[in-house]
Amino acid sequence: MPENAAPGGVINDPTILGGFTAKGILFDCDGVLVDSDQAAEVAWAEWADEYAPGFSFGRDIVHGRPAADTVAELVAEPLRAAAGQRLRELEVETARLSTPIPGAVEFVRSLPDGSWAVVTSGLPDVARARLAAAGFAQPDIIVTAADITYGKPHPEPYLLGASRLGIDPADAIVFEDAPAGITSATDAGVGLTVGVGERGSKTAANALIDSFVGLSVVTVSEDSFVLSSARRVTIDGQSSSSSLPESETR
Repeated sequence: MPENAAPGGVINDPTILGGFTAKGILFDCDGVLVDSDQAAEVAWAEWADEYAPGFSFGRDIVHGRPAADTVAELVAEPLRAAAGQRLRELEVETARLSTPIPGAVEFVRSLPDGSWAVVTSGLPDVARARLAAAGFAQPDIIVTAADITYGKPHPEPYLLGASRLGIDPADAIVFEDAPAGITSATDAGVGLTVGVGERGSKTAANALIDSFVGLSVVTVSEDSFVLSSARRVTIDGQSSSSSLPESETR
């Protein structure tokens, strides 16, 4: 255990990301692990030509919200089911355009077995297709729009994700890029929220990173760990960085 470990799940070192000891990590998918913007733009553009002329993904989409909610706003009820199915088909077809967020594949591979899950507003086949295209192994635990009654910003997705990991939400770290996702995680009682990338920097996350490059896991005990960043990060509005010996990272 690091010398700076203290009771109550806190590491007394501001250079450790968030000063927080975790038992699990919950990742959003799009914009966090996977850059799917091009894939989504192509899919939504073709879909809009058929069902919602004038809709622009780049201008009008609300990131982090289930696609079904957007479809419901744009398409009359008699056509809604067909419109949703068509969008789903297009998103699976265009998933091949997805790429990994820098450092994300390597970071996920470094995590202890059974310590992480994906919590996405997307549908299962879309999420899995994008993860595969970006080079990720399929997650053992995934929460999708098909598993929930209420999508982000409701806390249900992250409550379910923590439950499936077998941990208290207070012991979880959430990586997100959307205000709806940060609200969902915060209201679920998650211990630490981390915003990823430019979109993540516009959220109320506790900490901000531009990518996963330089991020590593530091084991604290058999079932807990902290995150360390060799690059500069922002924690509650203050910039800091850390660099630990390789022998202490996993």
